[in-house]
Amino acid sequence: MRPATRSRVSPDVGRTRDLFEAPRAIPQAPVPRTQPAPRQLWLAVRLRALPLVALPRGAEGPWAVVADEGATRVLVGANAAAARYGLVAGQKLNAARALAPSLEIVERDPPREAQHLERLARWAMSLTPLVSLEPPDGLLLEVQGSLRLFGGAEALMARAAGELDARGEPCALAAAPTPRAALWLARAHHGTVVESAATLAGALGRLPLAVTGWPARALEDCTRLGLATLADIHRLPRAGLMRRFEATVLAELDEAYGQRPAPRRRHVAAERFEERLEPVAELDRVAALEPWCNRLLERLGRFLRVRDAGVTTLAFTLVHRDAKPTCVRLGRALPAADPFEWQNLLAERLGRLALPAPVRALVLRSGAVVPVAGTSGDLPGCGSEGPGSGAIWLLDRLRARLGEAAVSGVCLVPEHRPEAAFRRLRPEPAPRPGADAPLPDAPRPLWLLAAPEPLGRPRHALSLESGPERIESGWWDGAPVARDYYVARTAQGVRLWIYQDREASGGWFLHGVFG
Repeated sequence: MRPATRSRVSPDVGRTRDLFEAPRAIPQAPVPRTQPAPRQLWLAVRLRALPLVALPRGAEGPWAVVADEGATRVLVGANAAAARYGLVAGQKLNAARALAPSLEIVERDPPREAQHLERLARWAMSLTPLVSLEPPDGLLLEVQGSLRLFGGAEALMARAAGELDARGEPCALAAAPTPRAALWLARAHHGTVVESAATLAGALGRLPLAVTGWPARALEDCTRLGLATLADIHRLPRAGLMRRFEATVLAELDEAYGQRPAPRRRHVAAERFEERLEPVAELDRVAALEPWCNRLLERLGRFLRVRDAGVTTLAFTLVHRDAKPTCVRLGRALPAADPFEWQNLLAERLGRLALPAPVRALVLRSGAVVPVAGTSGDLPGCGSEGPGSGAIWLLDRLRARLGEAAVSGVCLVPEHRPEAAFRRLRPEPAPRPGADAPLPDAPRPLWLLAAPEPLGRPRHALSLESGPERIESGWWDGAPVARDYYVARTAQGVRLWIYQDREASGGWFLHGVFG
């Protein structure tokens, strides 16, 4: 008999393993294998100044778009006049005001940026039918099938760049066999074209890791490990990467190098209604327009009814023979499909319309068609409210009668100076959660004067109820204040909000009246 043999395993004591060395008990993670896919070429469009272009302004002076990054307000875009002062995107607002005291500030508007990005997606469909949005500032176009039509990748890119430049859209473009690679190349170098998958790894390897847009923590870890480019991180063992970084980092890396499928959501342009009517004879009176407009609205109602949808904006274009077309725009706070509701708003607008010339044709165009949730009606005689009731309908009528600029909402902003603690915005049916700044603990009047007025009556004729509330702010933008606010009451019982100027005159001023 052969003696039994015993095997002894000595523990791996005192050995220091490399961070990216796979443990012996865990096999190396295999590189994902993908099925051969049809050859693709993706054109990435990065819009360099989308926050600025989405808010067009005619001001010639310096102005900039700002947004909140945590507790800091930073610039996300600046016009040419502001750039001459040395202002750039990413700069803190306090530093920007120090460089340009006359800088005009505009709040960033993400919904308007998204609408602008969708408009550019509709333009991109003239180059290829497969367009994908890459928020917040990018588009991806699959253009392999369009190369023969436009004469190759470089010619197509030149055409896209020229059309975007004509539209006033600063951009950077790049092309690559995978969508994520094209996006990263566009963030690094404008005009890069990589058509072959064989040269993709070399083109990506030279890019800095900042183009990936990975979380700040992941980029900091890469810096501490001495990783500066995509080639540095791509050559590391996969098992170590899986333990050290988030799963999205490895997934995006595989997508960029073509080692993992990267399906994209195709952008589908929103459906819209458009129809034209030509009366038998030219219409020279506003009263004669209404029946023809109502006919168009009835056709719109049938169009929306079969889709269970509604619209929030309409535009009537009145075509004249010897004059420029007249545009009549209507808007609602909530999507609507009932022609009767639009007819009431149209009557408000036509009552203030003056025709420059007889109308020979009418064109009705709607905004984007959006789904509308169904509602349950009331039984007859149970006091159901008609379409003309409620605050929403009142808001729509005021905007139709007085104009869009005459009706606005109010939003609080984090600012201590009372005259700067709010801003006007487009009225909405319900406030956005978290949009307003918290209310101060001290009392505030319902009516605030447009500008503080010197107190006409002697100060001793008023009785002080509370105060002082000291406000010292605004030293960074050239409008500093140093005030002590009090709540005072007159002999007639009127409560006032007054303050004493602690800087210049030391006088007393009236700033508001309590309801």
